[in-house]
Amino acid sequence: MPSTKDSRTASSNYRKPPVAHQFKKGTSGNPNGRPRKKAVQPGFGALGGGIADRLGGMALDEAIRPVTVREGDKVSEIPAMQALIRTMFRAAAQGDTKAGRQLLEVIARAESGRTGSALEILEHAVKYKEKYGPIFEQHEREGLDPPDIFPHPDDMIINETTGEVTIEGPTSKEQAGARKAVRQQSFESLHRYFEVEAALAKEPTNGALKREFKELKKYHEFLMKDAERIVRHEELRLSRRALETKSHKPNTAKRGPKA
Repeated sequence: MPSTKDSRTASSNYRKPPVAHQFKKGTSGNPNGRPRKKAVQPGFGALGGGIADRLGGMALDEAIRPVTVREGDKVSEIPAMQALIRTMFRAAAQGDTKAGRQLLEVIARAESGRTGSALEILEHAVKYKEKYGPIFEQHEREGLDPPDIFPHPDDMIINETTGEVTIEGPTSKEQAGARKAVRQQSFESLHRYFEVEAALAKEPTNGALKREFKELKKYHEFLMKDAERIVRHEELRLSRRALETKSHKPNTAKRGPKA
């Protein structure tokens, strides 16, 4: 007797499962619907980086990760890279020539990079002073306010021995405005500074006076530092004026009789 579709026995063919286990027409095989795709978190891949970038980032993270080290009875936390360098120095000091060569290479590269950066900064400082110094000098001669150029060339200090460049003054218009406000506040607090200083001499254990004097002292130190800057500017201005006068002074030396 021929078998019908409904009476067909279980089959080992997964392509034709029994009727009871077949999907019914018009009904989804997944009652919960198609699962949503997981959102991919943006990372190095989204930024165009690859595995090398990931490894590099991990290495940098590990290099600055704090680790606990013990030196005698002292325990401290330092970056992992610093701990590694200490280990290399210790090994080199004990005769490990390979560690010594590696350290010398690291130091040489670091020193080369530092020297290159220092030279670039020095060249920039010299060119900056040559470019903007005459502009400030012209304003000085004409009795005008300094131009809105920051930093002031006289605030760019070059150490003639080491070539190190430091800036002792505002580097932007915003900083200049902030310094002006602090200067005004410092002048206003100066009288109170001396009052509290005198009171504290009579009551050295007074906590309230100590706290107030600590805050007032910041303004006083700012004024002292600012006064040094003003004096430096004035000394440089007088020096430039003296050189300018000397260069324009006619030669009045008496000449001897012609032979």
